[in-house]
Amino acid sequence: MKTNFFKKLMMPLAVMVLGIATAFTTTSMSSTKALVPVQGYKFISQADPCHIDAMCSNVVSVNLCTSGSSQLWGKVTPNAPTCDVKLYRP
Repeated sequence: MKTNFFKKLMMPLAVMVLGIATAFTTTSMSSTKALVPVQGYKFISQADPCHIDAMCSNVVSVNLCTSGSSQLWGKVTPNAPTCDVKLYRP
């Protein structure tokens, strides 16, 4: 009698576990950021610390975003006076 009860219980339990795991996977997939280009800025001088240069990415990779031999940086907000966010090649 006990084994018959457990056999009937196993299939619905397995379906519930699979459903919960799928729900967590779907939720984590929707929270990834879209690959949106970010404006890169180059330091020229104290008078022009954030000179607009090229489009980069903020998704971490091995290749830093550069223009010639200069590394490009991003701003925390578009109105920020400094450029101190590390950017990468898309």
